[in-house]
Amino acid sequence: MRYAPWAALVLLLIAAPASAQIGPPRPRASQHGYSLGIGVHNSVSQWMPYDYDIDRNRVYFEGSYAFTPGLEAFGRVGGSDMVVNKIDTYEPDMTRDVSTDGYPAFLSFGLRGEAWRCGRLSIGASCEAAWYFGFERSVRWNYDAYQELLFDATTEITAAVSVGYDLGRGVLYAGPLIHFGYIRADVRTHEFGPDWDVEDSVDALTIRDKGGCGGFFGWRTPIGQNDWHLQLEGAGMRGGCAGALGFYRCW
Repeated sequence: MRYAPWAALVLLLIAAPASAQIGPPRPRASQHGYSLGIGVHNSVSQWMPYDYDIDRNRVYFEGSYAFTPGLEAFGRVGGSDMVVNKIDTYEPDMTRDVSTDGYPAFLSFGLRGEAWRCGRLSIGASCEAAWYFGFERSVRWNYDAYQELLFDATTEITAAVSVGYDLGRGVLYAGPLIHFGYIRADVRTHEFGPDWDVEDSVDALTIRDKGGCGGFFGWRTPIGQNDWHLQLEGAGMRGGCAGALGFYRCW
């Protein structure tokens, strides 16, 4: 199995929206131990109350530390692109997709743990809060009007209850999840009048998810004998879906 880490790395690079996002109830590491890994997470979801469709892809490094046999903290840092589909900041019948340029940085922190176990069955929970750097985009609507969209940092919170069942050396798990998200942007509109005088205006645009609900299902399994693990997870949410692939080692 010495080639397993390289094989998993190739899978990470080619993975389609397939969530090492939440995971099974138990911590990854043993008490006072830690884990390090890499992951990808893709999501497509509808944020309420304005029905904006948000596409998000994340590539990250992840680390965790177990305080007790049933509780650990984790953090993620990496890059994330974002697309706000069919945004209408100028005229109601004129829409445009707005996206980041490349993969701006993001970071997140969270807790996961196991609250109850009976034989092969276990129940736990996970919560992650993430912050994404802001970005700026320009949209030209026609020959005499264009807009500057200045997005503030985006905040997202995902919480879930996970029910796991040990199956061989791995664990199958599933449960409900809830997602909160908030984005705010200043929209600066520049229009040229008949005599080419410039008319400027500034408005605020808010996109938020007041509680997107869904469910997830996943599988985590050891690879080889050196504490390498592979984790696959998929999720269904209101107006979309999500999925991820993760690969990590415990010490």
